[in-house]
Amino acid sequence: MSDESSAHPSAPAPRVTERPLPDDVRAALAPLERLHLEIARRMNREPLKGIWTWCQSAIGATWIALATGQLLRVEGMEHVRAAFPRGPLLFVANHRSYFDMFVVSSLLHRELPGRKRLYFPVVGQYYYQSFGGMALNQLLAFWSMYPPLFALPTHGASDRHALDVMVDLCQQGPGQILGIHPEGGRNLDPDPYSLMRGQPGTGKIIHAARPIVIPTFIAGLDNDVVSQVRRNWSGGEPIRIWFDAPVSLDHYLSLPAKGSTYKQITDSVMDRVRGLAERDRDRYAAGR
Repeated sequence: MSDESSAHPSAPAPRVTERPLPDDVRAALAPLERLHLEIARRMNREPLKGIWTWCQSAIGATWIALATGQLLRVEGMEHVRAAFPRGPLLFVANHRSYFDMFVVSSLLHRELPGRKRLYFPVVGQYYYQSFGGMALNQLLAFWSMYPPLFALPTHGASDRHALDVMVDLCQQGPGQILGIHPEGGRNLDPDPYSLMRGQPGTGKIIHAARPIVIPTFIAGLDNDVVSQVRRNWSGGEPIRIWFDAPVSLDHYLSLPAKGSTYKQITDSVMDRVRGLAERDRDRYAAGR
């Protein structure tokens, strides 16, 4: 008698983003952190993700354009348009303002036609540790600040799970967009062209998921919303977003999955971001 299970193979395992939160992750999180993460996970699944994406496009992208559009200068958008239909995009950017990825997301919603799903991992401190952070994620980011990375010794299981989530998101085909800051935090150096050391987690995501990697450099943004809106209408330093052509990483992707490989990948991409910074310096720094 034939085995029914061999005639009807089991369905593929659900994606990381669709499985219940692992017990070790739940144990690592404080109650409020766990609550926020559970809500954010639900909001970033279909069909709710589609609803929040519409809010991003119709509401968020509009007010961000009103707050920045007069000053915005964009270079290299043709690289993004050409890559968008080919697969998931991973934007790897420097980080100087709280609003870096808000401006990038507004631009992508306005410039790229068709279905999009945007995710911007965020440092879990504050954003996932307070009700104020939860409100910002809902009302300003429409739940796109997901998944959180805490970078705390007590949250190792949560951070490893977040990397698995990012790999999963970067494997789901065209329209998937992830924006990350390999520096791991906001760069407070007064030199707008300085970059902090990139973290190997970026290389791990790229090695495992093989997305289309778009180096990105952002400059000229304020950290004060009121000041930014005022400056948009009164004039001042332009806001610059530079996109480079996708990075060819075939050599590194053939190397073993280990820390030194991940570091080489991150360093290679950050070198491209650094190149964009130098192009910005050549064009804009002389008049500063």
